[in-house]
Amino acid sequence: MISKDIEAEIKRLYHAEHQSRHSIAKYFGIHQGTVNRVLGLKAKLIRAELIRSTLVDPFVPFVIETLTRHPRMRSTRLYLMLVDRGYKGSVQQLRRRVAHLRPQVQPRTHLPLSAFAGDEAQADWAHFGVIKVGKAERMLSCFVMVLSYSRYLFARFTFDQTLESFLRCHVLAFRHFGGAVRQVRYDNLKSAVIDRHGDAVRYNDALLELAGHYHFRPSACNPYSGNEKGRVERTIRFVRDSFATGRVYRDLADANSQLSEWVDKVANRRPWPDDRLQTVHDVWQDEQQRLLSLPANDLSSTLKRPTRSGKTPLVRFDRNDYSIPYQLVGKPLTLIANDDDVKIFEADSEIARHKRSYDQGQRIIDRSHFIGAYERRPGAETVTARAYLTALIPATNRLFELMVEHGVGLGAGVAKILSLITEYGEAVVGRAVGEAVTKEIARPAFVAQLCQRYALEKKATPTLPIDLPDRPGVRELTTKTHDPSNYDHLARNSDNKKPEEGDKHEP
Repeated sequence: MISKDIEAEIKRLYHAEHQSRHSIAKYFGIHQGTVNRVLGLKAKLIRAELIRSTLVDPFVPFVIETLTRHPRMRSTRLYLMLVDRGYKGSVQQLRRRVAHLRPQVQPRTHLPLSAFAGDEAQADWAHFGVIKVGKAERMLSCFVMVLSYSRYLFARFTFDQTLESFLRCHVLAFRHFGGAVRQVRYDNLKSAVIDRHGDAVRYNDALLELAGHYHFRPSACNPYSGNEKGRVERTIRFVRDSFATGRVYRDLADANSQLSEWVDKVANRRPWPDDRLQTVHDVWQDEQQRLLSLPANDLSSTLKRPTRSGKTPLVRFDRNDYSIPYQLVGKPLTLIANDDDVKIFEADSEIARHKRSYDQGQRIIDRSHFIGAYERRPGAETVTARAYLTALIPATNRLFELMVEHGVGLGAGVAKILSLITEYGEAVVGRAVGEAVTKEIARPAFVAQLCQRYALEKKATPTLPIDLPDRPGVRELTTKTHDPSNYDHLARNSDNKKPEEGDKHEP
């Protein structure tokens, strides 16, 4: 029996909202016959079924047999199968009959999952929009790991979801928890699972190496079983709703700083879902004693890849170019990068180290990598030479633009600026270039005049290079200095001498 208010609601949904009897029965969790009884349609339907026959009737045994073997087969597929067997009716007729003939499928039951202290953690990635870094827009991803028993969580923002970031976040999470769990559960993401067929799972080799180092077992959820990692799914939603909504970040460091503060002061201080008289932090303190001890050294999870430069001493990585010594152009190298630095190795020797840039189109240059390159090719106009000068004195970028606009040769201009730096130094040339750009004068000779003037103001005589012949004895020559007053008597004798006849005088 159902109450009068439910009967009234059934009639309203059927007559006013035009909902089907099947959907009404499903909504209230009652049998469709009860809905028919309330609507006064039961006898009418029975009479219609007894009196009227359809074109589907001869095929009913085949339909029942097929639906018994394939309960979820769609009516459209059945229709095509019946047409091949001589069915002349419509698909709508078949749908109406299939609705009565389809066997009821028992809905899937999800049993509540229990967790033991220190036994399991769940981990996953989530997208959190973008951050503007210079000219680049970087996708902001968040790695979340939560202890299944205490719900104590770790979260960290990254600019990618690479395998290296995935592993590095595991290491940081274990440090945050104060130990490692015995099992980490994942969805079937590529960073964890390479291939899967049923229960046969092939995990990523790098993840297995990490698991062996920290003594945990990776565990992949069954396909289409999101309930098996429901704790991390709910935690990600909690991070979105409670933390991320309305937040603005200056950069990645600021985003992680705000996130860490929220995790420590809000997320891990919330009531524990299993006993709201305790906080997550309180339960974690008890669980921490059951976590596995961490090894003495953390497993390295830096990005490592082979690389080489093109014709210029620059290596491309993550949308930017990083300089290397010019002698190693075109040679096979190894690039190792973490969140802060980019290192480049030749064999086992580190040949370059730069601060990592998350902008795009940047050239991160170490000036020492170009020492000697321009002496080998004096006056050569190359892209690398301009890049070197632009990094050394940013104002030269505008000076080169002015040279192009005024038809001044870039090759000679670059060579002239390089020679001025050798003579006067970076500070003097930088000041001169700045004044030339301000006055929009593109002539390198004007920059040279300014350098000479600034040097005289400082009473500093520029050191001019002198090329001596490479002949024996020339470089060992010495000169003896004399007192100039010794020559004064020559002038006096010349003044007292009387001209003699026959002497010729200049007019």
